[in-house]
Amino acid sequence: MAKLTKSPKTKDVPLAPSTPLETDRPLERDNQPEKDNPREHLPPPVSLGKLRSATYPGSRDSEEAKLRWNADEELERVSKGLLRLQKWSLIVGLALLNGALIYVSLRFWQVYYLSVVLLSTNTALQAFMIVCIAGHFLFTRTLRVCRRRRERRGAGARPTAPEKLVLLLPCYNETREELTRSLDSLVAQNGLDIHPRVILVVVDGNVRGPGMDKTTQAYLTEDVLERGEEKMFENGYRARDGLLMPVKTQTGRYKGVPYILMAKRYRQGKRDSLCAARSLLFHFRQRTQNAVTMFSNELFDYVCQTLVQNGVDQVDYLVGMDADTVFDEHCVAEMMRAIRRRPQLVGVCGHVCVDYAGRNFGLWSLYQSVEYSQTQGLRRMFQSRITGKVNCLPGCCQLLRVQEATFGDAVLRERFGYCPKPNDVLTKQIMGSYSEDSIHASLIFSLHPDRQTAQALGAKAFTVVPQSWRVFL
Repeated sequence: MAKLTKSPKTKDVPLAPSTPLETDRPLERDNQPEKDNPREHLPPPVSLGKLRSATYPGSRDSEEAKLRWNADEELERVSKGLLRLQKWSLIVGLALLNGALIYVSLRFWQVYYLSVVLLSTNTALQAFMIVCIAGHFLFTRTLRVCRRRRERRGAGARPTAPEKLVLLLPCYNETREELTRSLDSLVAQNGLDIHPRVILVVVDGNVRGPGMDKTTQAYLTEDVLERGEEKMFENGYRARDGLLMPVKTQTGRYKGVPYILMAKRYRQGKRDSLCAARSLLFHFRQRTQNAVTMFSNELFDYVCQTLVQNGVDQVDYLVGMDADTVFDEHCVAEMMRAIRRRPQLVGVCGHVCVDYAGRNFGLWSLYQSVEYSQTQGLRRMFQSRITGKVNCLPGCCQLLRVQEATFGDAVLRERFGYCPKPNDVLTKQIMGSYSEDSIHASLIFSLHPDRQTAQALGAKAFTVVPQSWRVFL
């Protein structure tokens, strides 16, 4: 058995430090030179008085506070760009189509008869119109001439009761001579002695044309029309743009015939004048109560009261003409005779002739005379006698029935008087700005398909035609 022995007692040995003691480590700041005090280098303090009088060198302006873009301007710019794109797309498309047809006709000349068919379409259509007109003439004049027909036509030519008329004359920048000639032709109409009538003159703005000493309004109120009662209506009616139109009125007599002058302060176009006059006469005839109209109560009551005082307590027909047009002395009577023949007729136009005004051999007058003759003597006659739908009643010579189909709010205010928006397509822009005569007729047919229009060749009117390329376009 092993003998246990006691191990010797170990002595306490001090531990060597693994790192030098902090007290033994030399301080780095003691070995470095002293740094400069930054406060010693500051500039001396400036007194308060010097600070107040000190200025910062240079000059500058603060920019104006405004929107980054204008919504109306941006919409107008984009809309014009879209309209320009549509216009040129249409032009380029038509040019490419015609170019393709020309290429095909030259490349494949063996089938030339196909090109002949396309080129002769218009001629064939005109020949068809001539045949239809000739057949209609023979049928009505030879096969159906009977006593009952003559009696009905004779009764239509002589009305049993007086018919009441308003003769509308819209004007814009016509001269004193043109206004006088047009008004004189209205006064000199034959066959209207038993029919009460009032001349309604609507002036579109206060405009002076080239070479005129006065504006058209000034010519009418100071030189042409006899002085009468004048009134001013600041809130006359709501124009096409939606704003209120101030209207100045004057009433009196022109060579024995009563007249009403409505002078608009601002120009809104002929269509705005037509909407105002036609809508006023429609609501006057309807005697509408509590209806919403475009007119202020003061203007509406004043004009209606003037009509009643001059014997026109209701309006049967509205005769339209332009201020540069002259009626033949039987023009209105012939249109009234034509519209009495059928109750479905709501509008009649006359035969518009070129007023040569001493230029019998002028190139522009001769060219437009041929155009007028071809349009009215063939196409419009075909529409009047065969289809009963004359699609354009010229504003310079027309007669319209005052009724819902012609002057109702659905026709006039909602569609005919539509003011195009900037972002409307090209077709809407054209329909809202041009060709008011054909647009009005097409609206009548679309809303009232049973209504008809006709042409009275015996009702002649003479109008001044453009004498330059710029005006013609």
